[in-house]
Amino acid sequence: MGLEEDVTSRDGLLASLRDVTEKQFMLVRNLVGPVEAALGQAGLEVIDRGFRQFGEWRAENLRIAPSAIAGNQNARALLQNWDSGDLVLGTLDASTEIVGGPLKASVTMPSMLGSEQFTGLGKADLLRRYWAETMSGMAAGFSEGCTIRSDAPDIFGPWTITVDFLASHAKGRVRSDIGIDTEILSDPERALPLIRRSSRNAGALYMFVAREVIRAYDAAGEQLVREGVRGFGRERGLALREKHLREGRELNMKTLMLDWDGPLVSTWVFKDEGYLSEGTWHQDCVYCPYADVWSQFGNEGLDLGYLYDVELHTTLYQTYHPQTLVRWESLKTRGDHVCRFRFSIPDLVGPEDPQFSMKKRAAGD
Repeated sequence: MGLEEDVTSRDGLLASLRDVTEKQFMLVRNLVGPVEAALGQAGLEVIDRGFRQFGEWRAENLRIAPSAIAGNQNARALLQNWDSGDLVLGTLDASTEIVGGPLKASVTMPSMLGSEQFTGLGKADLLRRYWAETMSGMAAGFSEGCTIRSDAPDIFGPWTITVDFLASHAKGRVRSDIGIDTEILSDPERALPLIRRSSRNAGALYMFVAREVIRAYDAAGEQLVREGVRGFGRERGLALREKHLREGRELNMKTLMLDWDGPLVSTWVFKDEGYLSEGTWHQDCVYCPYADVWSQFGNEGLDLGYLYDVELHTTLYQTYHPQTLVRWESLKTRGDHVCRFRFSIPDLVGPEDPQFSMKKRAAGD
């Protein structure tokens, strides 16, 4: 994947969407772990608030869907206009359809989305509470006459999402001929916006959870958030390192960026091809789905984003190769319009590679 991500074939687009979802739940595990360990049930209740606020924010996306704006606000229409790739992924391996009408509609999937990230970890209750609280927030944010339930006695067994509307709040028509559009992955022009929306959701999830933990516990909460993001980076960096060693590949910047553990082309937009060698990666990012969300929340959102940028990148890259220098010439979460990545592994930098010093930035200020 990485800078060589396939953004034209169905298989490539499916891999990208799956990876965005996988990383979202990996992040949830790592964020919640330190909070639960340090604060117990009180910490989990704060996490729940973050999940609910995330759900309310997702409801905004549902309310601005063209069908909703046109007046179709009912149980079936809500599922048909779902705001990310959740349901597409959940229904790929089964002939699942939305059943029901304007007052009650449901869809059943083979297993709870995210369950593969919790296999053998004894964390099934965490995944259940994530979906329960997120959907509670989505229902409240969408309409006071709406409820959404997430039913899964076993997270690895059938998972049903049920939407109910009070008759007094259900509006618009029902299109019984429209179900979950799994064919969207065969059309890059429709699939790429879906992947990007899903990635924005992941960035928003981090922000709402981190914000609640820090608001509740101040410096102690910030320390726990940093620990969680570092855990996320460490897990990813170690997996990449072990993968490349197994494959007999050199651990360097070129190997890492060309075989990054997630989509870079479908979600992030780079100004040009940049420069990539064994020791150096220089590239300018003009669009980041995470920063797109964080900037909506002013300085607080950007500050939380900067915390994520620093802890995630330094930990991931240095876990992969301990000598990596993580530097940006400019960064969206520091208030800049472009993220200018200037990462390097000093011992692997060659004489032909472009040099970078933070002094250059200071001199231009």
